[in-house]
Amino acid sequence: MARKVINHQYFAVCPPGVEDALFAEIKREKFSKAERQVGGCRFSGPPWEGWRAVLSLRCAVRVYRQINRFRSLDAEQLYKGAVEIGWEKLMTPESTFSVEAKGRTDALVNSKFIALKLKDGLVDRMRDKFGARPSVDTRNPDFRIFAHVAPSGACSVSVDLGGKPLNRRGYRKRSVEAPVSETLAAAAIEYSGWDGVSPFLDPMCGSGTLVIEAGMRAANIAPGLLNPDFAFVRMPDFEPERWEGMLEEARNRVKIPAKLVLQGSDTDPDAVTAARVNAEAAGLAGCARFVVDDVDNFHPKKGWGATVISNPPYGIRLDDERKLIPFFEKLGALLRERCGGYRILLFLPNKSMLKPLALKPLHYYPMSHGGLDVRLYSFDINR
Repeated sequence: MARKVINHQYFAVCPPGVEDALFAEIKREKFSKAERQVGGCRFSGPPWEGWRAVLSLRCAVRVYRQINRFRSLDAEQLYKGAVEIGWEKLMTPESTFSVEAKGRTDALVNSKFIALKLKDGLVDRMRDKFGARPSVDTRNPDFRIFAHVAPSGACSVSVDLGGKPLNRRGYRKRSVEAPVSETLAAAAIEYSGWDGVSPFLDPMCGSGTLVIEAGMRAANIAPGLLNPDFAFVRMPDFEPERWEGMLEEARNRVKIPAKLVLQGSDTDPDAVTAARVNAEAAGLAGCARFVVDDVDNFHPKKGWGATVISNPPYGIRLDDERKLIPFFEKLGALLRERCGGYRILLFLPNKSMLKPLALKPLHYYPMSHGGLDVRLYSFDINR
């Protein structure tokens, strides 16, 4: 008899400021009942739609599948709700797991306590069912459980389908100091409106993340294709043949556009070496070009209509920012002079760098990068 297909509720998590980019991506990928929320996007569908999200979403860092919802105003209700969840349908006594929680109520004010009570309910139910319990493993568990408790007491319990941050694509073999994350790079490309055909340039490329993410998008390389080892393969409703079919379909869609121009440059030879190694790992060695060069020598072709996205150096301390003013003055003059008709996007620490740039932004997107608040500004030169 055919297995009954159950639709689930999912939540794709993204960094602050990336919600609109993720929502655009989810709508383009035609996920059902998509809804933008703070911190991510909701959608629904059968189990394989969760797998597809893990495989294909570029702007998400995690995809959670909801297991249960219940009312949890205090510790007693929380423990009772946790015990009533059918954990035996998800894992066995031989499994390992971790629990993370966020949120609070008047009586539940500590997220670690919420996670502890949920853990207690899980292991007590499993012990009652099997006479044994799964073990906690906070480093590399089979299942990562996440609970969110709203002030109203609504508690949502979910499992992380990826089991690892999805920004870890698998191509970053080498890195440099303060690289832009893969998800922020993907969001910047989404916000830029880049068509995937016109030239894409980064004159301060570091280890190449922005150029590589652009290349993967243009070539239809699914972000999960490079390292498809995900937690959902250990879930009881996993279907290996269906998943292999999804992977094969994703591989068949990969195609690098003819004459695609992807270029990055940096003054640091080690960074350029890292970018080349990473591009090769991403399958882009034949089309992504990286060179050692100063931004002073950035002379893109006139009339290219290129998109330039970059993460310029900036200091954390106020004194560091003051030292960078001459650099940003030079950068602004260079972009005005040499990039007519281009779309430019820059990650900046705050709006104070706009004055030395002397460029009028079209839009800005507040984000968080490595624990720092940054803004992604977009500019159209000569517009």
